[in-house]
Formats: sequence, structure tokens, C-alpha cells
Amino acid sequence: MKVVITDVSVFFDLYNLQVLSEFFDLDWEILTTDFVYNEIVHEEQIIEFAVFVENQKLHIIKINSEEESQIKNMILLRPNKSFPDKTVLWKAKQNNCALLTCDSVLRKEAIHQNIEVHGSIWVLSQLVENNKITIQDGIKIFEKLKRVNSRLPYNEIDKIINILKQKTEANGI
Repeated sequence: MKVVITDVSVFFDLYNLQVLSEFFDLDWEILTTDFVYNEIVHEEQIIEFAVFVENQKLHIIKINSEEESQIKNMILLRPNKSFPDKTVLWKAKQNNCALLTCDSVLRKEAIHQNIEVHGSIWVLSQLVENNKITIQDGIKIFEKLKRVNSRLPYNEIDKIINILKQKTEANGI
């Protein structure tokens, strides 16, 4: 089973794309920290994420005061990260698990620290590869992703869309 820890950026993309259920249906252990979870502040989002916590699909790691001090004292190549971002970086390294983020600064820091890191594009690709969403729905969702998160690389998204379209043509779908 793959273990991943995610920041709030991936959560919000998946929420806006309405694929949270599919994400939490992957055969992964999905973690986040209490500091990241507390960044979910809109009532409708809180309600939806709480269901996954209650169903033990999303595991919240509580950061204690000793860990908080250690996280604050982390030496980072790029120190301008939020504390919640630092918590998932620290826990990814501590747990030797993949980090999910769309934040480019956090991504670069994770790469610098030899942490496996992926973003929303990769997660959506995994949903298609693991048959949690169809190829046709994948195409629509990737198109919507370009509207939902303008900071993502459109050229990478367009390449995936083209690959998915080629698969549908090859399979006569």
C-alpha cells in the first residue's frame, strides 16, 4: 500500500474537481497533519472532509509541542514556507512517504531533501490508471483542472489529455 501525505493544495484541487471520493478510494494510506487539516475552513468543505476522517480514509497526524519545536527549527533551502507546509514536509521525511503538493516552493524543497513528491496532475493520472475514473471522464477532469488551478503547467496537462484521447481512439471509445 502506498503511503502519501498531502498539503491543502491537492485537497482543494480534488475537492473543486469533485473527485475526492475517487481519491480516497485508491489503495493508499492518505495522511495529513492537523495544521494542514485546519486550513480547511469553509463549512461545506469541512463537512465533506470530515466524512473521510470518520471513515478512516484520511488520517490526521497530530503534531505535539516537541515536534512543533523541531519543525520550527528545520533547516531549509527555501525558508519561506508556511508552518502547515513544513509539517507535511517534515512528516514525509520522517515517515519516508510521498508528499503531494501543488506548491512549487514546497515541491523544490522536497526534491532537495530527496522526498518523493507529486501534484494534482499525477494524482488525477493515478485515478485514471487505477480505473477510479474513466478515460473520458479523465479528459473532462483534466480540462476542468486548467480552469480550477491556473498555476499548474498547462502544457503538461495538455500532453496527458492528448495521450488519453489517443487511448480512446485506439480503443474505439
